Parts: sequence; structure tokens; C-alpha cells
Amino acid sequence: MIKNWARALRRPTFALTVLAAGALVLSACSTASAPASANGARQKGGTVTWAEGAGTPPNYIFPLEAPAYYTGANSEDFSYLFWLPVYWFGQGTSPTINWSLSLGDKPVYSDHGRVVSIQLKPYKWSDGKPVTAQDVVFWMQLMEANKDNWGAYVPGGFPDNVTSVQASGEHTIVFHLNGTYSSLWFTSNELSQLVAIPQQVWDKTSASSPVGNYAATTAGARAVYNFLNSQSKDLSTYATNPLWQVVDGPFRLSGFTSTGEATLVPNRSYSGSGQSVISKLVELPFTSTAAEFNALLAGNTLDVGYLPVSDLKAAARLKAAGYDQQPQKTWSITYIDLNYHNPTAGPLFRQLYLREAMQYLIDQPAYIKDILGGAGWPTYGPVPSYPPSSYISTAEKSNPFPYNPAEAVALLRDHGWAIHPGSADVCVRPGTAASDCGPGVAKGANLAFKMLVNSGTTSGAAMAQVMRSSWDTAGIQVTISYESGNDVFAAVNGCLGSSPSSSACSWQAGDSGAGGISWFYSDDYLPTGGDLFATGGTSNSGQYSNPAIDKLITQTHASSSLSVFDNYENALTRQLPVLWVPSTASVIAWKSNLHGILPLSSVYSITPWTWYFTG
Repeated sequence: MIKNWARALRRPTFALTVLAAGALVLSACSTASAPASANGARQKGGTVTWAEGAGTPPNYIFPLEAPAYYTGANSEDFSYLFWLPVYWFGQGTSPTINWSLSLGDKPVYSDHGRVVSIQLKPYKWSDGKPVTAQDVVFWMQLMEANKDNWGAYVPGGFPDNVTSVQASGEHTIVFHLNGTYSSLWFTSNELSQLVAIPQQVWDKTSASSPVGNYAATTAGARAVYNFLNSQSKDLSTYATNPLWQVVDGPFRLSGFTSTGEATLVPNRSYSGSGQSVISKLVELPFTSTAAEFNALLAGNTLDVGYLPVSDLKAAARLKAAGYDQQPQKTWSITYIDLNYHNPTAGPLFRQLYLREAMQYLIDQPAYIKDILGGAGWPTYGPVPSYPPSSYISTAEKSNPFPYNPAEAVALLRDHGWAIHPGSADVCVRPGTAASDCGPGVAKGANLAFKMLVNSGTTSGAAMAQVMRSSWDTAGIQVTISYESGNDVFAAVNGCLGSSPSSSACSWQAGDSGAGGISWFYSDDYLPTGGDLFATGGTSNSGQYSNPAIDKLITQTHASSSLSVFDNYENALTRQLPVLWVPSTASVIAWKSNLHGILPLSSVYSITPWTWYFTG
């Protein structure tokens, strides 16, 4: 994903970020559903209504998402319920592989790690055909020929590090690699991307063309991708297009509206463990967290939703309305994205001292206390602090840039800026010396930029305004524009591959979540940051580039050593490729007679086929 949310977006991921809550939330919410015996007999059937993230409905169905569509709303909450990833992540609350839900068995590494074999379980498509190794190879062929359109692509990573892939029999896929890699990294960040898709239905270049073996060539794979991509952008036909009806997951799509309301019904040919108990899942769109919360309070609209941080004090009202509630801990980081490719703001953002000054003016502890009501925690670097893991270093747990307005002003003044609190600072000492404004910053340049902010979250909008005011005291002038989370996410990803002078690169800073972009580490679950921060990464929206950081990222691909991770995350924490902001908490709420919700996944994958009502 991550994407990116707020997965506000796998993969903004942007529904409202749903993260581990602080003590205030924990004390306000019940922590488990009552057992079925306490609420009556287990029922078969029923419709579950589920809240999509504010302003972030699904808008892409083909499970090979370009960066602008690489969100949890489109994958974990949508396409993965139709077409299964080879490896399903989310084992209880841990961001690790759930082998029982995975399509593939554990990969086998041989030849000193240069050969990887995957055995698929005997699943079937809903049309009765077997799910085969060729279906996974087909996905690889499309991804390899169109890798710049894949949200998880990192130059030198998947598929560049694969010299060949082939089906060996009906159920075995064999990868030959160009070197020896950490099996932990290759499984968690490379094989984790694989999805089985129906080659016998999708390997075509137009709606009228016969199914063939077009993807076997690069030109053919591009033609097939272009066709499937065009069909995926036609939202009005999602529920009627025959392409999207052949599935191997627990559900299929039976309805879809222009606003993003999705109706899912069970795939009665599902080969996995357990047929869906519920008869229908309806995913409902909301334009704002306030609208979603009002629907919860109404008590008859939503079975599963979330309590926004701005409404935490109303937890008791939800309990009275018949909802159980629990905080969700997610495997994510939160930040403000900066566009290094923008012709005006890019030269400013490339100055490390400026990023340091801006970070010194972000008072994370105060935002958590005063805006988030204690329901949040600071982000200081690229490795999530929740759930607890061995990958977060001691240095990242501290705050290298504590709130310090005087230090921020001193940094700017020492680098050639005339300070004008309340308006824009002016560069009076251009040049490349240590005490100058820096390369690319002209004499007389104003210290000003524009920031896109998600309009759907109250706490996010409030945090953006407080940051703007704080920056303003040091003469960093920021103009805020509000748009939907999906629109902000599309904008910040639109500049990739474009000329700096193009309209796609006009954005300068982006906040598509609940106080920042929330990146959920999926489909790359090991937090090495390649797709986010490596030069050329397709989710590196701001096009940050640092050869030293690239080298450190590459080292995490070859070694599972914690010291290697520490070197990478400590360097990136100090380099500030983005501006770190607090991770924001929310609370999942569900009707008390609905069960199977727990445990809440740290990678935000949902398993609605395990849900059931009692009564």
C-alpha cells in the first residue's frame, strides 16, 4: 500500500486512517463482541452494510493498479475479495502471512536463494476452471510489460530481479532470480504482490477479440493491459461486464453505483476455507467522516463503520445505539508529501535545512493532545511504531525534530532568508554555499507553496490549519486547497513520469488523509520503503531521490539483519523525504449481534465471509 489510505491510501491509501487508539479511546470502547450464546443462535444469511472511507470509494477493479489507484479501497476492501493474492497477509493483528487464507503454500528457495518455487492449492474459478500456475504467470506477464503502471514497482525490484518465470505443471510457479536476496524480503515484498487472475477470460485485447495467449509477448501484454485498464476505468459497467464475474475469491460483484456503492454476494464456488455465512455485503460511500458518523448514530444504516477522532466523546452514544467498538492498530506511517518535481516548490523542498525548519514547526505531541484528543501517536520515520516490531530502531522512537520555532527561524536566517512572519520570507543570499539559500533558489524567491488537503476528515482539516499557522510564524506561507481524498491522491500521483512544466506537476504538497497521507505497508509488508522513497519508485509521489538512501534500501533487500534496517531508517528519519505528522486513531464500530469482526487486521484486510449475525 500500501499503499495509501486515509489505504486516505495500500494502498493510500484514502479512507479515514484506522490506527491504534490512545488511552482515551481504550477506556471508552468495549473490546470484544459477546459470544453467540449470549445473543441468540447463529444465523445464516443477512446483509451487512459496511462504511467505506470518507471520500475514498473504490474506483478501480483490475488488480494491477497504477499509482493513482493504488489504494486499500481498491485492493484489500474490494478486488482482493474477488481475485485472491497468492499470499494473504494479516494473521490476527500481526502483519504477517496467513497461510490458511493464502492461495499458495510456503515458497521454497533453492540454488542459494536464486530459484523460488510456489505450489498453488487446488482452487477453482467460479466458471469451474482450475486456478493454475499460468494464471499467476499471466499476472506477471502483464506487470512486467507495464511495470511503470504498477503502484508497487521499484526500479531494480520486482520484476527487474526476475530473469524468468514459468509454470511447471498445473500448480507450480518457478522464479529464477538475478542474484541472492533475503528470503524474508523477497517473500514479504516481492512474492506478496502476486495475484491470480483468470487467463482463460482476460487474455484478450478487446471486448470482441477471442481469448488467446497475447500476454506471452511484450507487445501483446501491453495490448491486453490497455484493454483491461480501459474496462476498469468504466465504473458504470462493473456489475455487468463479464470480465469481472469470473472470480476465485469469496465474493463476486453484483451491483455498483456511480458514487461507489458496491454490492457483493458470495461466490458459491469459492474453494477456500468456509463459504460466506452472510448473503450480501454492501459497501457504502460517504463524503465525510461526519456523514458516516451520523449514519452510525441512526442505528439502521450501518452494521460496520468507524468512530472519527473528532467524535470520540460520543462512544457511549454508539454503545447505546447497539454497537460494540474497538481500536484498530495498523501497519502504517503518516506524512505530508512534497513534490520535488514541481518547478516552483521543488527547488525549495530539495533544501534539507528547509525541510528541517518545517519539521521543527510541527508540534506532534500538541496535535495528538489538542486535536486528536489523545487518540494518536507521533510518526518520526519510515518504520511503523504499531504493531510493535523489531524493525523500529531506538533512534526512530525518539523525536529528532522536536517543536522548536526558534531553531526553525535560525535555520532559515542562517541560509540566506529574510524572515517575514505572517507573510513570505525572501531569499536575499542566493547561491550554493553552506550559508546560502541553496541550488535552484533564486534571489528574491518567496518561501511559499500550496498544499492539497483531504476535505473529508474534520481532524485532518484542523491539523492542516494549525500547521499552516505554525509555518506562517516563521514566514513559510502555505495556501491550502480542499479536495476529496481520492482527488488529492490522484493529484499527488499524477506528476510521475511527467515534465515539471506539465499541469500534472502543479501540485506542491499533499495531505490526502486524516492529517497526512497514511501509507499502509502492503503489498510490500516489510517496511524497507523502496516503492515510497527509492529513486523511481512508482509510489514515490514526490519523486524524492537520494543515492545514499537508495543504497541503504538496496541493502535491506539482501540482508535480514536488524542493523541494516537501523541504518536505513535512521538515515531516512534524518533526511525528511516527507514531513512526518501524527498517526491518527479511529475506532471500528459494529452491531453487537454481528460477529467474526475480531481480531482487527493490522494491514486492514477484511474477511467478511467469516462474519455472521446472531439473534
